[in-house]
Amino acid sequence: MFKRIINTILAVLLISTLLSAQNESEAITDLRQSIQLTSEQEVQTVSPGKAGLLSLILPGAGELYLGQRNFFTVFLSTEIVAWAALIGNRLYYNHLVREYKTYARQHAGFDPTVPRDDRYWVDIGKYDDIYAFNDQRERERYFADLYEVTPENYWRWDQHENRIKYDAKRIHANDVDNQRVYFQLAIVLNHLVSGINALRLARQHNRQLEEQKVGLRFDAYRESKYSNYVGFNLNIRF
Repeated sequence: MFKRIINTILAVLLISTLLSAQNESEAITDLRQSIQLTSEQEVQTVSPGKAGLLSLILPGAGELYLGQRNFFTVFLSTEIVAWAALIGNRLYYNHLVREYKTYARQHAGFDPTVPRDDRYWVDIGKYDDIYAFNDQRERERYFADLYEVTPENYWRWDQHENRIKYDAKRIHANDVDNQRVYFQLAIVLNHLVSGINALRLARQHNRQLEEQKVGLRFDAYRESKYSNYVGFNLNIRF
């Protein structure tokens, strides 16, 4: 009786061992199929030329293409401010021109319906009337600059002080007009700086991807069908 019990226990242990070995073998096979992999970083390079061109067209656009939202905000904000300043400068200048021309029509005594060139608006601010202007030009022998005394060319200021005030208004308008160069330069520089910056960031991005590129291979295997040893290989490539 005791011998039969021992034999039964041994038979159960043998069957369990065989089943365990089979399951382990199947598990190792599945492990090799599921764990064996090559995991290489998906590198997404960007086009430096495209980034630079986008920023040259619209400052900050190239930076946005690269995912650099802070740079995008800075350059686009600068562009908006520079254009707003330029437009404001033009509007203010036009207002000043209308103002000094209206003032001259009120006090210089010329025909307001006759179109005037820029030279005329300068000359009437320097002399009280057309005769004083012509006399000075004759003394300086600039005969080509003389005005023919006609109703179209005639002017005479009602007061000397009003002529001085008019000329100050005209000069101030010209000063405002000259300031437009600074705003135009700011716009051009913003485009150039943004384009160069986008080109730099794109090249830096691609260079970092190359430097950080990693290849990873992980293998799990069983040494033999009848062995309990399980081995692992890990290869990393920089």
